[in-house]
Amino acid sequence: MYISKWWGELIGGSDDSLALIDYLEQLESTNVTLNQILENLGFDVLLSKGDLENGGSIGFDIKNANGTFRAEIDVACSALIDLSAIVLESYKSGYVDLHDLDEARQPCKLYIDSSQEKRNLLRDELYKFSRNPLAYELAELVPADDMRELAEKAKMIADELV
Repeated sequence: MYISKWWGELIGGSDDSLALIDYLEQLESTNVTLNQILENLGFDVLLSKGDLENGGSIGFDIKNANGTFRAEIDVACSALIDLSAIVLESYKSGYVDLHDLDEARQPCKLYIDSSQEKRNLLRDELYKFSRNPLAYELAELVPADDMRELAEKAKMIADELV
């Protein structure tokens, strides 16, 4: 997996990471666009307001045998970094296998079509985060050293999203 150097603890290792993978797993098609993902999760609104530092309400509906319920993603900036890594994997490898992201999942190749414009949007947000990670609400939950390490990794991912 191309992103294995980042995926694990700080990136891809949270409950929000698993919720993001839940969202990707429930998609009706294995061919999706980054724009569709951003809209479905609510990132499009959050990013248009420029309010990623303060979190914001994002999430998705999950359908199961008991009906439909809302799955919330608590820390938007962390989930956006996870999503950016997933998009990078698909961009570099041609697809992302959900089993590679979480071994508890069945193998499922997902093809994410990401335009240069949308990758630039992710890249810009990652650069913004990497310049001042302690300004984000995530810093209230994560030690400063880990935030700085996450910022370094976010910048590396941003550098490769070109």
